Amino acid sequence: MKQYLLFDLDGTLTDPMVGITSSVQYALEKFGIHVKYLKDLIPFIGPPLDDSFQEFYGLSKEDAGKAVEYYRERYSTTGIFENRPYPGVEKMLQDLAIIFPLSGEAN
Repeated sequence: MKQYLLFDLDGTLTDPMVGITSSVQYALEKFGIHVKYLKDLIPFIGPPLDDSFQEFYGLSKEDAGKAVEYYRERYSTTGIFENRPYPGVEKMLQDLAIIFPLSGEAN
């Protein structure tokens, strides 16, 4: 019998807030929009970025697309590494590795 455990990473095992909001802040700076507090950008977590840039900062569809490119520019090199595991996640994964050891078999 095969047993699998699947987890979503962002928002389930790790807190993506710093990486996502810092990357949004970076993109907005490219448009001369200065946001001092990252927590003000939390509404960007979850919904499509282009929609959020339009809704929250009034960017045109074209500028929102460019903002997403700027976001990805930073997120792909820096933001992705700013995720932090939620408290207890590392221990939970270690415990699960004991309960469900890798067999080394290709299934």
